[in-house]
Amino acid sequence: MVSLVSMAMVILSTVIMTVSTFHSASKIADAWRTMEQISSSVARTDITAVPPETYQDGPLEIVVENKGHTNMSDFSSWDVIVQYQSGSSRYLAYGEYPPAGDQWAIKEIYIAGGQPEVFDRGILDPAELMTVSLNLAPEIPAGEMAKVTISTSNGVTSQCFVARVGQ
Repeated sequence: MVSLVSMAMVILSTVIMTVSTFHSASKIADAWRTMEQISSSVARTDITAVPPETYQDGPLEIVVENKGHTNMSDFSSWDVIVQYQSGSSRYLAYGEYPPAGDQWAIKEIYIAGGQPEVFDRGILDPAELMTVSLNLAPEIPAGEMAKVTISTSNGVTSQCFVARVGQ
């Protein structure tokens, strides 16, 4: 009788361990698949932030070019951070155009040559450009520089430097 109970416990524990192993392997495979999808998305994403040639005051307009192979949207999940020469930095929230203080907004999306987008309106397709307007509070002090970092929703970033002309 004792040996029968012992054998049943060994069989039961073996079944439980096997099911647990299969369940863990399934979770690892799902996590791996998700990681591959994210990695593939990041590899296909590339943006370039181009600062204005000169900046004096008012809203700062930066051109963002989609140099990758991914259509981009969900702009409210993008991050825009401005780091001033003094060392302070500001996180700008996404808003509607024209942006309020400490906000950024999309002014326009267009194709090369300045032609307005026709297909997939409101989506930054590959090779399209997007002008974003940043309403900085405080503005970049005259004669100083700031670094602007723009990050997509999947974490791909681009930086540019903006110098404010003036006394």
